[in-house]
Amino acid sequence: MPSATEQPNGHHEALNPIHPDMLDRLDPVFVDLYNEHVANTPNKPIDLAILRSKYSVLYSYGTAPAPEVARVYDSTIPVGNGIEIDVRVYEPSSQGPWPVHIDYHGGGWGLGDLDTEAHICKHICHEAKVAVIDVAYRLVPENPFPTGIEDSFAALQYVYKHGAEKFNISPNSISLGGVSAGANIALVCAHWARDAEIPLRLIATGTPTIDDLAKYKNAFESPFISMQENEFAPTLNWARLAWFDKLKWNSLSKDPVIEKQQRERIGWVKNLLDAPNCKGLAKTVIYTAGADPLRDEGEAYAMKLVESGVEVVMKRFPGVPHPFMHMTKSLWQAKQFITMTSREIHHAHYVESL
Repeated sequence: MPSATEQPNGHHEALNPIHPDMLDRLDPVFVDLYNEHVANTPNKPIDLAILRSKYSVLYSYGTAPAPEVARVYDSTIPVGNGIEIDVRVYEPSSQGPWPVHIDYHGGGWGLGDLDTEAHICKHICHEAKVAVIDVAYRLVPENPFPTGIEDSFAALQYVYKHGAEKFNISPNSISLGGVSAGANIALVCAHWARDAEIPLRLIATGTPTIDDLAKYKNAFESPFISMQENEFAPTLNWARLAWFDKLKWNSLSKDPVIEKQQRERIGWVKNLLDAPNCKGLAKTVIYTAGADPLRDEGEAYAMKLVESGVEVVMKRFPGVPHPFMHMTKSLWQAKQFITMTSREIHHAHYVESL
């Protein structure tokens, strides 16, 4: 298995000036923001360790201060085999026990930590009036995919069984969420929770990764128009998606026998459109971005849920790229994403539960 410094060759394609093909699809406010803070940064080969160290502040130039909450503290959750993972807990000012929202951060399964979505967690805690538990699942390539998803589900199981005592939460009022790879994790965990008879109030996701990118050699082999339209999108484009995808698959063993077992363990999780049964899943929110290569696959999965009888809230935010929700200082789309997500979470716990 490769170390953290052994990863596919590549460059920070997302630091190039905005490609001319994208200019008519992007909100001018984002274009100005990007040009001021990012576009002139020189390209360098990707170094995973450096990228990890900077990832949680990558979009800080566009992030407004988040509201303070009553209490924030770090803890751990056991995930099996004597392993514990870190979590960060956000508590609202009301009296507990509280409904709880479990957040899974983004980062392509190889990046991200408990600082990555801290501002989103604070907003949700404050505006939805719920406790939030942010989960630091294990990353690729040090850990074979889908270890991070399995960690995330183990954290959900622990919160459901022991959260009342450890975190002062109501185990019958749990929602899940995240953005990008974290959204994928939440959507997969929804399936596993249904099968394990863990009741969930809501799955609230933004710009989810859905499809198995490894099937395609280039953007134009993808069946999704958004992958082709946004091949050169800022912040996340085809080249960077391919880099993350190789990092994920390079996490598997080089021993063919073990690799075969690992791929069997992954199964449909590599492509949520292949999920064998979507009936009975919790109400699901899927928000997408107009200038995101992943836009259409997220919306295709939303329709798959609808066809299976799942209640779905879907919205496309126009003119913005994949990580737009981090840019609350400047983008109305980001502010609305936070407000709408928090409102859906609050409604699921406090109104629909009545």
